[in-house]
Amino acid sequence: MGHIHSGEKTKVIILAAGKGTRFKSEKPKVLHEVLGKPMIFYVSLSARWINPEQIIYVVGHKKDQVKEAINCDRCVYVEQDQQLGTGHAVAAAKEYFRDYDGYVLIINGDMPLIKGETLKNAVSFMDALVRYEGANLGDMVLYKNENIAGVVLTAYMQDPTGYGRVIKDGQHRVLRIVEEKDASPQEKAIKEINTGIYIFYAPYLAEVIDQLENDNAQSEYYITDVIRLLRKKGKEVHSLIIPDPTEAIGVNTRWDLARAENIMRMQYLSFWALNGATIHNPETVWIEFDVDLSKDVEIFPNVMLRGTTQIGEGTIIEPNCIIKNSKIGKNVKILANTIIEDSVIHDNAVVGPFSRVRNNTVIESQAVIGNFVEVKNSSIGKRTTAKHLSYIGDAEVGNDVNIGAGTITCNYDGFKKHKTVIKDRAFIGSDTMLVAPITVGEEAITGSGSVITKDVPDKALAVERSAQKIIPDYAEKRKKEKGADE
Repeated sequence: MGHIHSGEKTKVIILAAGKGTRFKSEKPKVLHEVLGKPMIFYVSLSARWINPEQIIYVVGHKKDQVKEAINCDRCVYVEQDQQLGTGHAVAAAKEYFRDYDGYVLIINGDMPLIKGETLKNAVSFMDALVRYEGANLGDMVLYKNENIAGVVLTAYMQDPTGYGRVIKDGQHRVLRIVEEKDASPQEKAIKEINTGIYIFYAPYLAEVIDQLENDNAQSEYYITDVIRLLRKKGKEVHSLIIPDPTEAIGVNTRWDLARAENIMRMQYLSFWALNGATIHNPETVWIEFDVDLSKDVEIFPNVMLRGTTQIGEGTIIEPNCIIKNSKIGKNVKILANTIIEDSVIHDNAVVGPFSRVRNNTVIESQAVIGNFVEVKNSSIGKRTTAKHLSYIGDAEVGNDVNIGAGTITCNYDGFKKHKTVIKDRAFIGSDTMLVAPITVGEEAITGSGSVITKDVPDKALAVERSAQKIIPDYAEKRKKEKGADE
């Protein structure tokens, strides 16, 4: 029995050195965000689908910021001091593939819509080309086809403006790729475009990468010229068409960014809908990459779910809500126009409408936080209600507490924040000012309109008011006085 050649190992080079001039931004282009993550994140994620031996990032403009965002200890970073084109960028990484007997996949860092599955299929296609012509299945021996040098991923675009055009022969071998600025009118009419994703057999790439020239409209070294140089040596580069051209969208302007983000947003909404969430008017709903939804969640229009938010089973989120980096339990009702940040809402609680919950607040099960109530850095106990027009900050509130309308925890003295403790079953009357630090005991009561500055013992009543005066017939006296003045 012979041996079966089982496919090459692969390294990935991600090009992330560009300044992104057309973005008109101080921030490196690949760090601009799509659904809460930098573009480079999605490219890196897709690249990992092929289980590469190594990922090499070519960095340049504001490289420290780019490295920090990539945040990969196992990856390699190559610095490209001058942005002289894609060929120049790949050449900068030559030391990592010069003596490598495998494939090199090259991809731009500004392609957030490319799917890992697509890259995996491309490697498999390259592998099949390498093995195909030398196949001798009778004795189960598969030989390498030494002529195969690479694969270019292409796509058909209805409007190919701005993309390099792919010129092929009848056997899908790529003859050359012409950049738009260098293309003739006939070449510009071609709708098959270069996606900027390539797979090359590393030894062949290493042979020609230093032979690139910059004799073109941009005076840049194009990686596409590698194909011409390989053909001169009798090697073949084939094309593989990506069925969904949206994957090939490169983000070169802010408008490209908006388009790409919109496509991805609808893809994610479709995913969640197919996994059991009801999404009303999805064109208006925003769900970021790290958000996690359970089944039977219902989301109404103009909702934004951001960061690492988790939404539990059966929860309803009404219109115009923003939830960021928060964990929402089961069967919670988030009523309209509510903002929740960095907080936890437990099962069966109700929050809103027009509530704001922030800064590591925890709201326990069956609690109710009502309209125009703000809660900050506080814990709210089970079945506790604060239904109207209150501010609860830096507080520890027990179970079954009633917080009347207009209650304020006066937590800040101008220098420090102080804590308010309200124990189980306390009743806070409307318009109470609780001047922290202060503790209100179990089943204690505060009278409406009181300014409470001292601790209230369990079951006690605390009232702080001026004595009420009654002046009979005051309205009549006032009228007479006013008439006399006139």
